Amino acid sequence: MSLESDPLTATWRDQLIELDLPGVGPITACADPLLCAEAPSARADEDDAQELAPRRCRPTTAPEQATVRAALRERSPLLLEHSWLVVPALGPVLPTLAPQGTVLADLGGDRAPCEVRPELTEPPARPSREGVRAGAAVEGGQRGMRPPALSWFRRPVVAGALRRRGGPVALGALVGPRREWFEPAAAAREDLLADHPDQALESALVIAMDQGQSAVLRIGPGGLDVIPTGSDPRVPALEGLDLTVTARPAQCPLQGSDGAGPCRPQGGPWIARAQAAQVDWEARRSQALAVQACGVCFGEALPPEPDQPPVPRLSHRAAVPAIDRLHLRSGAVVRIDPIAPPR
Repeated sequence: MSLESDPLTATWRDQLIELDLPGVGPITACADPLLCAEAPSARADEDDAQELAPRRCRPTTAPEQATVRAALRERSPLLLEHSWLVVPALGPVLPTLAPQGTVLADLGGDRAPCEVRPELTEPPARPSREGVRAGAAVEGGQRGMRPPALSWFRRPVVAGALRRRGGPVALGALVGPRREWFEPAAAAREDLLADHPDQALESALVIAMDQGQSAVLRIGPGGLDVIPTGSDPRVPALEGLDLTVTARPAQCPLQGSDGAGPCRPQGGPWIARAQAAQVDWEARRSQALAVQACGVCFGEALPPEPDQPPVPRLSHRAAVPAIDRLHLRSGAVVRIDPIAPPR
């Protein structure tokens, strides 16, 4: 299936690769072919319309892709001197005990994720053997601390494996083209992993397969390459895509424009639909702040803007062990078993 007809595989081309490279600083790399296209001429009219409109902060939802592209065009371009091998670090999503909603099987296995939709009349599904080992609740049992190797946040494990083979490691994330999903990632310089590029790629692929990852990405002067590990047949093999690299300012990872102010939560504590929207929004914010730094709120609780009602307000970010749902590149929001027992 072609990239144009499959949105899921297209994300491997259009996603944002955001890393903090040693000796370079925070960067954003993207191979979106429309990124180099000329900006639409109607943007000035849109800016004038926004200036005349009442100044009121709206909920910070996923921005339009055109907005993200415009922000990248306005940044200072960079030329990478070396190639970097990027290893994704999204670990397993264990089945939830709640029968409502989508239950997604382990993302860290050697097969494509298996989606399960239980009937509402069925009792809650029992956790898998990995789930029990990781601390999922069972009848008459105890919850335990999930080992780091079984957590959805595998960046420390991947970074440690890269560091043992190649010295300095860059930490960062793979981000959706509309900044709607965030996946942890780590990278190492190709020439430090091995003397020959093929040997370096082999080392990165071994680490990726050991951690259940579906691909390794190469970014650098030669553009973007996506090398699948074979664990997920939906990941395309891409080579030599034109890559745009820019310096990334310390900004809010949820905003589509640079220089934007604090986020405003979506939803609120009013009706069930608003409460569900706020829970999902807070999960997305916590997932983003788990893999990227924010130079606006720094993950702290901020009061609402002067023109906003007192609730909802921007709360403290949730710790990685407390995140119980993830926004995936497939567009799904899945609930997962808690990594740590409730205190």
